[in-house]
Amino acid sequence: MEQTFFITGTDTGIGKTFITCALIELMKSRNKIVGGMKPIAAGETIHEGVSINSDVFEISRISNAGINNKDINTYSFKEAIAPHIASKINNKPISLKKIKEHYDSLRKNTDYLFVEGAGGYYVPLSENIMTSDLISSLDIPIILVVGIRLGCLNHTILTIEAIHKNKQNLFGWIANIIDPDMDNQEDNIKYLKEKISEPCMGVIPYIKMKDPVEALQHIIWPEI
Repeated sequence: MEQTFFITGTDTGIGKTFITCALIELMKSRNKIVGGMKPIAAGETIHEGVSINSDVFEISRISNAGINNKDINTYSFKEAIAPHIASKINNKPISLKKIKEHYDSLRKNTDYLFVEGAGGYYVPLSENIMTSDLISSLDIPIILVVGIRLGCLNHTILTIEAIHKNKQNLFGWIANIIDPDMDNQEDNIKYLKEKISEPCMGVIPYIKMKDPVEALQHIIWPEI
């Protein structure tokens, strides 16, 4: 039976795609068929002569499930702005039903599927829909990526409170050190481990080249 997870973060720019790719590599190392999905992406660049979101490109490159970019990425916007604004500018409404159809198609062909959200947990996708609503529509466990930098304690506690309030399943969280010069990193991580009841699935050190194979060595997958 396939296992699927939603990857969200405490903020934007805290390494969700990096961790998503590391999780894909982890399961590939266990001889699993693994796919990734980035339903909504904002901001495109040229990769191999094609205009594509860089996160989608990386997920597609690392996945071994033979999934094409259009299935990985239901909605892509050229502008690197909030999804609900990009959607309005491009007159391209975001449909949770359409994303769910893509998701259902992908998960049938994988042992593990990791679905990465845009930005943080409460990022708006339209005037009335947030990322939290997308998670509810998919009804899958959450893996929270915590960007370890100044302010991460407040961001993390608030995000987890919101997840609990919405009665969603937090499978675990991963601490990703994104500011190597942050003072008292270990104290911050220790505080989070004491406050969060769900398991810490690893502490990823600062990896300058963002190599997911190097990162997977620091991930602890909970036995379920």
